[in-house]
Amino acid sequence: MTLASRKWVVAGCVLLLVGLANLGVFVSWLEAVGVLAWAQHVRDQYLTGTAITVVAVLFVVLPSGAVAAVCVQRCRVCDATLLRRGRYCSECGSRV
Repeated sequence: MTLASRKWVVAGCVLLLVGLANLGVFVSWLEAVGVLAWAQHVRDQYLTGTAITVVAVLFVVLPSGAVAAVCVQRCRVCDATLLRRGRYCSECGSRV
């Protein structure tokens, strides 16, 4: 392990401790503002067991790339991923 990686580990541990120490302050601030009460109301009103079951089943049934397949195209010639809307492939130059 190099000195730089040890420094990163120590810095990460220090930031984690500072973040955990301030977590209680952040939660009490959210409670004072009223966000926690609003979230509890939304959970009681709209998150029924049926809604959670439907969302869980959709996560299992739908493939992971189904959402990305709407936005991402692939080149028919070189099979490169085309992230932007264009008429030509940036890899091989063929018309899409």
